[in-house]
Order: sequence, then C-alpha cells, then structure tokens
Amino acid sequence: MIDLPAIFIANGIGVVLMIILLISNHLNARNVFFDEKLFFHMVVLSLLLCTAEAVSFCLDGQTFPGARVLYLLLNCTLFLLGMAFTFLWTIYVDYKLFEDRRRLSKRYPVLALPVVVVSLLILANLFTPVFFTLSQDNVYSRTPMSALLYVVVGGYLAYTVALVYRSRRKVKRYLFLPVLIFLTPILLGIMLQMAFYGMSFIWVSVSVGLVSLYINIQNEASWVDSLTGLYNRQYLSRFLLSNPERQPSGQLLGGILLDVDSFKEINDTYGHMCGDAALRDVGGLLHSLPLPGGFAARYAGDEFILVQLVDSEEEITAVAQELRQRTEAFNRTHRRPYHLSFSMGCSLWRPGENLDTFLRHMDERMYAEKRAKSLPR
Repeated sequence: MIDLPAIFIANGIGVVLMIILLISNHLNARNVFFDEKLFFHMVVLSLLLCTAEAVSFCLDGQTFPGARVLYLLLNCTLFLLGMAFTFLWTIYVDYKLFEDRRRLSKRYPVLALPVVVVSLLILANLFTPVFFTLSQDNVYSRTPMSALLYVVVGGYLAYTVALVYRSRRKVKRYLFLPVLIFLTPILLGIMLQMAFYGMSFIWVSVSVGLVSLYINIQNEASWVDSLTGLYNRQYLSRFLLSNPERQPSGQLLGGILLDVDSFKEINDTYGHMCGDAALRDVGGLLHSLPLPGGFAARYAGDEFILVQLVDSEEEITAVAQELRQRTEAFNRTHRRPYHLSFSMGCSLWRPGENLDTFLRHMDERMYAEKRAKSLPR
C-alpha cells in the first residue's frame, strides 16, 4: 500500500535540502572547478529524482488517458537518472582523490560498462518487462531482475569505499570525504526501499548524504591548505590550543618545525610555479610519514610543523631522521630541477610549559640548525 503523505514529506524534505544547496552554491560562486561541477550535477539529479519519484507514486493505479505511458516513461527515467547519479558519484570520488582527468578518461570508459548495460535494459523496459511491470490497472510491481539494479548500484558504492580507504594514504588528503557518513543513509535507504514498496527512502537519504558531503567540503576548504593538501595553520592552532601538554595515556606531544632549505633560491632560479611544485612535493613527503596520534601542517610559507604523540624525545627525533631519509630517496628517484632538504627543530610539550614555550623551543632549534648549515666548512 502506498503512503502518499509520507512519500510527499520524505521527497519534499529532499527537494528543500537540494534547493538550499543550490542556493548556497550560487551565493558562494562555486562550480568553477571540475569537482564542483560534478557535485552541482549530483545535487540537480537528486532534486529531479526526489520530484520525479513523488510524481510517479501519484500515477500508481491511475487509469486516465495517457497515465500508463506517462507512468512507464517516468519509472524508466527514474532508473536512468539513478544510474547517472551513481556513476557521477564514482567519478567524483576518484577525481577528489587523484585530481587527474586523464586517469578518468582511461579508466572510466571500462568502468561505465555496467551502467551502459543496465541503461540499455531500462530502455528495453519501455517495450517489455525487465525490471518492473505495469498491470492493466496501471499498478507498478517489481520483477526478480530488479535486484540487478541494486547489485550494480551497490557495486559502485563498494568500489568508491575501497578506492578511498586503499588510496587515501597515497594522496594528499586529510579531511576529504567521510565516506561512511555519506553512504550510511544511502545504504539504509536502499535496504528500506527494497524491503518496503510503497514508501520512499532512497532519494531523501541521498539528499541527506549530499548535505553531509557539502558540510565536509566546507571543512576541507577551512582546514586544509589547498597547495600542499596538509592541514593549515588555522587547524594547527585550534588543535594546539585545545591540546593539553600531557595526554590521558601519559604520552607527550612532540613537534618538529621544519623549513625548506634555499626555498628563495628555488623561486628565484626556476620561478614561482616551480616553487609551488616544490611545496607540493614537501606536502607529499610529510603526508606519507606515519604520525600516530598526530599530523603535518603548513605553518607559514615554506615552514611546516609535524606533531605526534610520543613517549620520549628520541621518538620525535627518529621521525625527523625518517623524513631526512625519505627526502634523500625522493631526490634520488625524482627528476626535479631542485634538491629538497630541511632545517628542523624538535621539541616536547613538557608538563608545566605553555604553548608559546613549546613553539619557541622548536623555532630556536630549527634556526640553530639553519645557521650551522650556513657556516663555512
């Protein structure tokens, strides 16, 4: 039995949420970059799907002239738009991770095959029952083949989860995409929709997921340095101001302040674009470091800070040594016109010290190392 009031409320909520996102997008002058365009198209698709689904339920059992044809077309359109949304989401996740459109053009013609096959079957449903049938009284019912739709959608969603959690340590992303937060309401909506025909769960849950994704996008813009992919100074300051010098575990917060050696010469010799590329390389090196209970942040210009929970100063010194080794390996294996190296200062936030003391100790040691490097040998 179809519960029209509940369907209108659920999809109405979805429509309102998507309109709010579209207005917010417009006010923020977004949709300049490829990922923003993908997100905008997903919002529009979700708005259309919520609206079309509500209308389609109104046609169930209606026998006025043209109702059957309209209902058939609307259901096929819903399925096609759903496939398009799922595929757009997959592309969006890949691009947010790798920011490589050439990668998309190579991989996604093959990955699109399931969507293409299912879309052709949906179009075939205009002429013969494949995923659903309409009775003489224009009442909708699913066929056993409808399970294929959920399998394909679920397959793409599972692929994106695997892609993120397999690749996020290889790319410069800290705050990007709490995938489970986005997917949980969607997966719940799919399961409820499969179990209870006559209710509307999927597209309002997608709308909720998109809102959570949008909030995360704003967090990413606020807390992540766009050039290096590391946390920015604002996030670092927030973390340090809320962080006691001794953790409940008894560990101390260790820090490393580092400065890129001869960075001005890189800029002056090779240009600012090459300087930006050097900073991106630094971001990749720092992001690859294992920092249990900690992270790397861009502090200012060519200065960066690493923070990590440690038991002794030797542990944070070992991190600095690991970074030196990785940097030497990077210089050997990557053909860059510049040579990366760092001056570093390590410190522990000891009990009784304030934040300024913690930062000053790192700063003094870093500049002492920089001065030592400049002395004639």
